[in-house]
This record gives sequence, C-alpha cells and structure tokens, in this order.
Amino acid sequence: MAKDILGIEIGENRIKLVQMSHGTVTRFVSIKVPEQSISGDAVVAWDALADDVKKALKENKFSAKRTAVVIPDSETYVRRLKMPSMTESQLNFNLPYEFRDVIPDEKDKYIFDYSVIRESEDGGEMEILGAAISKEKLENYEHLTARSGLRLVKAAPRVMALQCLIRELKGADNTEDTAVINYEWNTTRVDIFHEGIYEVTRNIDTGVKDIVKAAAEKLNCDPHIAESYCADNSNNVLESPECIAVYNTISVEIMRALNYYTYENQGSTLNMLYYFGDGAGISRMIDELKNTVSLTIMPLSDLAQVNAEALINGADAVGICLE
Repeated sequence: MAKDILGIEIGENRIKLVQMSHGTVTRFVSIKVPEQSISGDAVVAWDALADDVKKALKENKFSAKRTAVVIPDSETYVRRLKMPSMTESQLNFNLPYEFRDVIPDEKDKYIFDYSVIRESEDGGEMEILGAAISKEKLENYEHLTARSGLRLVKAAPRVMALQCLIRELKGADNTEDTAVINYEWNTTRVDIFHEGIYEVTRNIDTGVKDIVKAAAEKLNCDPHIAESYCADNSNNVLESPECIAVYNTISVEIMRALNYYTYENQGSTLNMLYYFGDGAGISRMIDELKNTVSLTIMPLSDLAQVNAEALINGADAVGICLE
C-alpha cells in the first residue's frame, strides 16, 4: 500500500501495532492487554480495549489513520476450496454454500470473501482461499477503530495476513512447503504453506502462559510476578527443569503436527520452519525444538534485513498491511 497504514493484531495477551509506509515498517509497539478485555483470543470489553489502543497510539506517536485489522481464528472461518471456474458474481453467490456445514446462523449474517490461488490450464476449475466473518464481529472492529480515532479500511483472517507476509518475504523462493510456528500466550500455532499458499493450521494447547506457570511453581510466586521474571530470565528461571519440561511438550507436539502433515501429503517438500511470537526469544525452547524436529529452523526475521522486532513480535500485523 502506498499510503501509511496501521496494522492491528489483538493477540491473546498483547496488542501489536505496526505502522507501515510504502511497504516498510516505520513504527512498532506491543502493549499488554488488560486481562478483563480479552478471553482467549476474543475481545470481551471493546470500549476499554479501544481506549487502550488510543492511548498507545498517542504515547508512541503513531500518525496513520488508515487501519487494517487481523481477525483471530476464533472469529473467522477459512477454507481452501476447489470449485468449477466461474465469474465473480457467480462465485459471490456460491461461496456461502461452501460454509453451510460450519456456519451456525443464516448466511446473510456473514460477510464472505476470497482470494484466487490458481486456475486449471484448461480453465475448467479454480482453487480459492475463502473466508467468512459475522457482520456483528466486523462491526465490533469498526467500532473499536472509530473509537480509537482510526478508519478501518481492511480486515482479514490471521492466516491470510500471515500468507501475505510469507509470500512477500520469500518471493520467488516460494516453491516448497513452509512451516511457521507462532509461540503465542495460550497456544502454539503451526501453520503450513504450500508454495506460499495457506494449507492447514494445528493448534497446540500449550503456550507461553504454561512456561510462566512453571516458573511460578519453581519460584513459589504469583504468576504475574513470574511473568516479569521470565521476561528478563531472573534467577535463570527459563533454564529450570520445570520450564524445560514445557519446552519439550511444545516441541514434541510441533513434531507430531509436522509428521502428520508429511504423512498425509506424501509429496511434501517441507524442509524449512520459521518461528515468531511471544515466546520466540526463549533460546532454550528453540534449542529443544531443534533437538526434536529434523528441519532447518530459523527466526522469521531472518527472511528480511530490517524490522526484526516487528517480524518476531508482530508478524500478523505486518502481513495485514501488505497487498
């Protein structure tokens, strides 16, 4: 996008704000989300959260008003679909029926969108990435941005934002399968892309919060205090057996997810794994991953020469700003 744009990702524990100009990150900040504002990865206190965003924008001197928002997995449906080739109007008419088994309400309560992946050489079939979000949820994000003094111009599911980022960073190298690990607060996500196109997600119900919990048990302190100890590795707590046990659990589950994918896709070319997220800076956890998974493992920031902090801590917010 040519004009300045602000990317917002409301994560499980933090809000990531990225300002981009001509495809380059010019400002980034990650702020703690008050516990009462978020449940899982769903917003429960929109006005309070909007006020937090507005305050962060002012304190960190963000200037962009045009805003793109990442919609979390819990609030969207995303599917990779093969359909007969059709016109845009035909596709808009037929797409809602592809979600009829998962959407609990009438389809007129949802907004549907898609991106074309490819069309067959004979023109008879097309492959698309389709998405659906409830109109009520989208209105909530419009309210949040408006209350924050912003103007919502784009909203897309998390996996589509990450897909944009992977395709931008890898460019012509998007010829093989790629796995991306997001060490989030409540969960660890394994997203797999085939030639730069989203394929599948595996959610692991163990995240950074479990590392903090293990540290709290080790230090016999409140989890909120343990979180600050983990942030600067006080008393070398991140090297404790209690924390290492959590790293092992996460790494083994990542290995299982990757093995299942390669088993189901016998022609898989998966050999690269990139990581980012709240736990990406825990070097001992990355060492455990490298000891468990037989792939080349790199931080997502290694795909670019600049903006390392934004890529590691706010990758989805960067991706949503891209075309």
